[in-house]
Amino acid sequence: MTPTHSNVRFAAIDPYVDNRIVSPKETPSRGGDYITWGDGNAFPDYLLDLFNRCATLRSIILGCTDFAAGNDATLLRRLPGLDQDVVNRQGLTAWDMVRQLALSYYQYGGFAIQVIRALGGDVAELYPLDLRYLRTNGEAEVFYYSENWRKKADVSEYPAFMADGRSATSIIYVRNTYTQVYPAPLYGASLKACETEAAIDTFHLNNISNNFVSSLFVNFNNGNPTDEVKDEIERTFCQKFAGAENGGRIGFSWNDNKDSATTFETFSVEDFGARYEALAKHCRQQIFTSFRAIPALFGINPENTGFSRTEYAEAFSLFNRTMIAPAQAAIIGAIEKALGEGAIEITPFSLGEEDTTATLAVQLGVGGTQALMSVIESTTLSQSQKAGTLKVLFDLNDEQVAQMLGIPQPENVE
Repeated sequence: MTPTHSNVRFAAIDPYVDNRIVSPKETPSRGGDYITWGDGNAFPDYLLDLFNRCATLRSIILGCTDFAAGNDATLLRRLPGLDQDVVNRQGLTAWDMVRQLALSYYQYGGFAIQVIRALGGDVAELYPLDLRYLRTNGEAEVFYYSENWRKKADVSEYPAFMADGRSATSIIYVRNTYTQVYPAPLYGASLKACETEAAIDTFHLNNISNNFVSSLFVNFNNGNPTDEVKDEIERTFCQKFAGAENGGRIGFSWNDNKDSATTFETFSVEDFGARYEALAKHCRQQIFTSFRAIPALFGINPENTGFSRTEYAEAFSLFNRTMIAPAQAAIIGAIEKALGEGAIEITPFSLGEEDTTATLAVQLGVGGTQALMSVIESTTLSQSQKAGTLKVLFDLNDEQVAQMLGIPQPENVE
């Protein structure tokens, strides 16, 4: 006899469809003072949570932060009453601040700086702000800061920074787009891939915890109880065999008869492990693609391929131009907006004194008098770094480099 709708019932088969992804939609708050950021005003909190759950995303964001922050940052204009390279009375250094701003840029797509003026109107302190706590109006002219937006507790209001302004505290706000009020994460197109990678890890963890009870289907063949009884049986069964987040969803079938027997069946999936590996690989590729990056730039060796030093330098050159330089320019521009042109300098990222001349070279550009003078006149590179960079950029020998830098020429060894 063919089962019909009246004698076969199914329950507890509720698929997971993007219900963890928070929409970045922007809507006016109830009072209309500011624009909310995402569903429940919680989009930046969601991005932080995703950063903590997705290993690939975290690795890329932290790697980009290292590249953008460089080896050091020098504040060329000392703030009144503070030590050299210190930006506020909490002792935050210029490099620490650059790093925090870079991290915010790659996490959220923008950053904010709180500018505090002295009584005379001069800028006295700079503080990087956590974008999770900052909201603004549609024109980004007024900013609201609270560390608890759910309760809207202790909300402070600040104006946007103006060079000739006199506000004791103001905000410099930088976003990577002007088509919306809040910035957009660079990896916005790969949010599903990030969620999938995190879900795969959660699945395997709970699969192990639940003794690999997965893809299980339970048939109850002794009739259809009431919905209340079904719910109780399903809840008890899941608590006993699955846990809160089980490794594989358990399905329940309620049948009118089969000699009142309950059977357990598992779904056989061919190459189950291979499918998960392929899916995980696809997700990682999607995330790297959203950052226009390759794994080798972050210390992850390409699979079954050689990757030479020259290829690394070429890959980093493109990545630096498209993903690192824009962040550095935005950070420098924001700080110079507060302190004036030429207020800060970032030393390019490098791995070490001897092994980074190629990296320094591609960061400074290839060929040309301007690049040559940039190396020779640099105040942040050591003599050995300058020498190595000149050799890589212009194919110069030791004698030529020594003459250009005004250092003793190496003695010939016979």
